[in-house]
Amino acid sequence: MVHTDFMLSVIHVMQRGRAAGFRISLVNSKSSIVSVSRNLAVEAGRETKAEWMLFLDSDMVFPSDIIARLMGHGRPVVGATYPRKILPIAFIGNRLDGAPFSLDDKGLVEASRLPAGCLLIKSEIFDHMKMPFFRCGYDEQTGEVLGEDFWFSDRLRTLGYSLWCDMEASRHVEHIGPWRFKFNDSPAG
Repeated sequence: MVHTDFMLSVIHVMQRGRAAGFRISLVNSKSSIVSVSRNLAVEAGRETKAEWMLFLDSDMVFPSDIIARLMGHGRPVVGATYPRKILPIAFIGNRLDGAPFSLDDKGLVEASRLPAGCLLIKSEIFDHMKMPFFRCGYDEQTGEVLGEDFWFSDRLRTLGYSLWCDMEASRHVEHIGPWRFKFNDSPAG
């Protein structure tokens, strides 16, 4: 299922990106297993010789300037956080110190883990990795099952890459669920 609001966001991103001079290709990778979809998207991006890959999940709404916002940081891995689609509301991912992202975070924040629903990655990173790029895992220390995005985050950090979360962009990204979960829906702190 593709949400209308997601599709409208994609159209606006593509229009604005092309007007700004970006060469944009749209890849639709489908699988009931998210990690498989992400790996298929990476392979498709590599086939088109994409310099950057922007992952946008179909349950997201994002600003039309998200490409320029994220690329403007000049970081090889940068994304946005957004609320989980469950109560109580909490942001997905963590700052480098392991604390969860909060409404008090501003600017560009180094992260230990980032969600992949709105994530920009310099394509050359995948040249230094073996397949699968994304897969689910298990955190031996906490006993937590890791989604493909946290597993990927951990793997990137092991390879020496820094992850960055644009907290200003995050304020404009919404997660579609029973309602559209917005940045300000989250509790302070």
